[in-house]
Amino acid sequence: MDKYKFGEFIYTQRKKQGLTQEELGRRLKVTNKAVSKWETGETLPDVLLLAPLAKELNVTIDELLT
Repeated sequence: MDKYKFGEFIYTQRKKQGLTQEELGRRLKVTNKAVSKWETGETLPDVLLLAPLAKELNVTIDELLT
């Protein structure tokens, strides 16, 4: 998986949902800095966050991973 494409996808979907990094982080119980690191491709979210992240972004886990 390309971390940078993954991050771009999260960023795009978050914006479509009208969420800030802080709002998304609060919903997922992570910091806004963690969300920022995902979006820039610096890190990837923990596997346990994939389902909640997909739900918040209104996408499937498959869409999130591809």
